[in-house]
Amino acid sequence: MRNLTKKGVIKLSVFIPFTIILMTIFSMPLMGIPSLGDLVFPGNGVWKVPGELPVAERLNIPGLSGEVTVIRDDWGIPHIYASYEEDLFFAQGYCHAQDRLFQMDMTRRQVRGMLSELLGEDLLPTDKFMLAIGMEDWAIKTDELFRKMYNNGTLEYFSSFERYVDGINYYIGSHEDVIPLEYHLLGFKPTEWSTIDTLCLVQEMARQMSWNYHDLDRYTALLALNNINLTYYNELFGLTLPYQIPIVPDYGDFPESPMKAGFELNPSFALKSEIQNFLDNVQKIDSEKTLIENQKDQIIGSNNWVVNGSLSNTGAPILCNDMHLGWMMPGVWYEQHLKAEDTGFHVYGFSIPGMPGVAVGHNERVGWGFTNTGYDVLDWYYYNTDGSNQYIFNGTSTPYSEKSYNIDVKGQESVEFTVRHTVHGPVLSDLRDFGLPQSLGDIVLAPKWTANGYFFNILAGNGFDRATNRADFDEASKDWTLLAQNIVYADVDGNIAIRPTGKVPIRDDSKIPLGHLGNGTLPYNGSNGEGEWIGYIPLEDLPNSLNPNQKYLASANQIVAGPEYNSYFLQNEYADGYRARRINELLMNSADGSISIETMQTIQNDVNSTAARAFIPELIEVIYDYYGPTPPTKINNVLTELESWQFVMDKNEAAPTIYRKWRDYFQDFTFNDEIEMYDFPARTRIVVLEYLMKEDESSHWFNNVSTLINETRDEIMMIALNSTIDWLESFYGSNDPSTWRWGDLHQLYFTSLTQLDPLSKGPYEADGEGYTINPAGVNIDNGVGIARGGASERLIIDFSNLNNSLSVIPSGQRGLSNSKHYSDQLEQLFLQGKYHYQYFTNTLYNFPTCSIESQLFFFPLGG
Repeated sequence: MRNLTKKGVIKLSVFIPFTIILMTIFSMPLMGIPSLGDLVFPGNGVWKVPGELPVAERLNIPGLSGEVTVIRDDWGIPHIYASYEEDLFFAQGYCHAQDRLFQMDMTRRQVRGMLSELLGEDLLPTDKFMLAIGMEDWAIKTDELFRKMYNNGTLEYFSSFERYVDGINYYIGSHEDVIPLEYHLLGFKPTEWSTIDTLCLVQEMARQMSWNYHDLDRYTALLALNNINLTYYNELFGLTLPYQIPIVPDYGDFPESPMKAGFELNPSFALKSEIQNFLDNVQKIDSEKTLIENQKDQIIGSNNWVVNGSLSNTGAPILCNDMHLGWMMPGVWYEQHLKAEDTGFHVYGFSIPGMPGVAVGHNERVGWGFTNTGYDVLDWYYYNTDGSNQYIFNGTSTPYSEKSYNIDVKGQESVEFTVRHTVHGPVLSDLRDFGLPQSLGDIVLAPKWTANGYFFNILAGNGFDRATNRADFDEASKDWTLLAQNIVYADVDGNIAIRPTGKVPIRDDSKIPLGHLGNGTLPYNGSNGEGEWIGYIPLEDLPNSLNPNQKYLASANQIVAGPEYNSYFLQNEYADGYRARRINELLMNSADGSISIETMQTIQNDVNSTAARAFIPELIEVIYDYYGPTPPTKINNVLTELESWQFVMDKNEAAPTIYRKWRDYFQDFTFNDEIEMYDFPARTRIVVLEYLMKEDESSHWFNNVSTLINETRDEIMMIALNSTIDWLESFYGSNDPSTWRWGDLHQLYFTSLTQLDPLSKGPYEADGEGYTINPAGVNIDNGVGIARGGASERLIIDFSNLNNSLSVIPSGQRGLSNSKHYSDQLEQLFLQGKYHYQYFTNTLYNFPTCSIESQLFFFPLGG
């Protein structure tokens, strides 16, 4: 065991004193950290953490069928070569635990309501919420189903799944005294991993991608705006946002300025104050106290696209993917290369540590990537109560079902709590100790969510890893139930395709009242039997495209399908579409045979803002209309910066700063007066502002309802510009616009799971904004904006030569803060727009010697 720690001691001797000093001086967000004496005493604490891996190591493992070799390349990425597939998965599990154990542990603890056990009663609300929404319950039920299928011979893969878990547990069991630093800081040790823990990770990804309160937000806005004019609601929340370019091109195009949906509201449909009270309380629990947070307000989505061989300079497809999630140290994704001789299993890509196989990547024949669909997979129901133990469902008094949980809490006795359930889901409006009322008068609220059911994503991922053609991939897609994704595809035969895939409910809207929009847009009256789910959209009926005439496919979380898709309702929420505009622009305007791997790298790192291009020319025109050819000096100096700008969000330029601050003021001055006066959720879209600015200059939104003057669009734009100049002069201490660098305001930060600054990385000045292909959204209302999410990986697959494929993650491969692979890819590659090669076609026998950093040899015990 000494060879595991020897190399780490030198680095730790420098790193730990610095960390300890900072931890002593600054307040720490986590509770229960042991005394420093215990941490630094020789032979304890920080002296017993894993170090760098030895150049060569041999392990004799009971139960192995053959030999396994793990080659770590110069980025610490494991290339695992095994004679037998089950041994391969054992080794993968071992590597995941070796590199990311604390990350895996904290994620499963969050899902399973086990944070209070480590951090005390402050985390009780989070634990209760996570247990109440049913993620652990359905992981357990799905695991039970898998075991039944395995025992009756219908799920052979489960044995490989179990061997993966065995590999994790072998590492844990053989390293009881050598554990990551964070365990010492928190004073606990890792416990055994299970297949249920892995399934909980799938549930957590589903929560991040699909759990929401949109129905309730829309309803409170609808009720508020109904008191004024329902046209206002239609303008802000109409079903089709303007300027959308559908992901799937086979169903027609939307007009640039689509008509908004219109309706009348039944005045009796009113619960605004009760629902708003619930939202105000539950969202505090759901977001503010969650350790592993998705920063939804700053993360716009993901990108993927593919071109066919006629557009590429290789004559074969090129596929690209960058999924946008919260930035953490270590990062969300883990890279690996897996190859087994007995089955021919051979795949490279990214997985969530704690999950077997590869989630996104390629094998020898096919490749794929994800973006979130925004499919509406969660509905909220409200019910009248009938006493304390029953509620009205579809006109009938119905008893609640109940489930009790026991939560261990550090420093006190365990806490038991009970969750009531309706036929749809947990009654979240009456959970005790959440800071919520026990009920909303005689109304209770419960969600129905696709994650509260059996889920088979891990089987779909296994099918993707083994697919040899589009038919195989489609068959595997049938098991992709949770976490609906736009799955882009290509293969070595030259095919390209996309299918937004996932389990989408079909609703019975025959009982909804006048004024309810149906399709899960607003909460349903469960007491009247509204909005029952009567099935799910068959895979073959979801929008899809194979080898389209346009020669490419692209998704960036925009609307899935055009107006000619009318089979089923799919989504209420999708991105404003600025990233999609830019990606389509770059691919559409490419000549045949011109797109190279280098072109794709440039596109993934592109920070040309189509949002800025939409707004700034309009502002320039208004300035000249206002002042003629000679604006005042202050305005003219700003104009000089804007007129020479090419809309690139360059950290060293001033124009991006002016644009962004002005756009914020323009949006605020257009909508905030109504938001404050009529009290509805402040969720306005800049694409709606763009539409009003271009297509409806006389819109009532431009008038400030809190004044006696009837303001115009141009006046609001100029008021916003003058406010921008005043704010920037004050912030920068300069009246020279050329000194207003974007990088001074726009910065990136990569937060440690512990939230300790010494283990985090940044801030870094950066290009881009939330609406560029390379996104980094910030809030600059109060000064410097810190982006905490964006591309969580980048992948470029070259189907003419898979060894020419590229990838990168925004951290490092290992989750150990004392390792050189903790942040090497972030600092040496990701922040510089660079990538590394994958060595996919290299074998155990011809792997480049100069790129081998270490080797781990697994042998059968006695071998």
